[in-house]
Amino acid sequence: MREPSLDCDAARELELYATNVECWYKPVIKNLSKHYKRGNFSLDLAIHSIERYCLTPAAKQYHREYGSMSSSWNSLFPKFLRLHVAEQIAHQWVAEFKLGNFWD
Repeated sequence: MREPSLDCDAARELELYATNVECWYKPVIKNLSKHYKRGNFSLDLAIHSIERYCLTPAAKQYHREYGSMSSSWNSLFPKFLRLHVAEQIAHQWVAEFKLGNFWD
């Protein structure tokens, strides 16, 4: 089976759109900060949490604002793309957490 190709422009667009809307981004990162401080942080759970609670609502809203009516939101931002972006965001925040920068 052939791997789907990653649309780097779509990935960057979703990352920028999601991280600039605080109502999706802030609660997720605050929760990850809390778990990291407690010592029960899991990178896999962080990636799935970011994808589910931040990127999926952002992808749906982006499609409502900019997408076409003939395509679905998940064809514009498929699951593998959302997981790729979530992994990038999670790694960025792990680096911040290691430096002592938390979202309180």
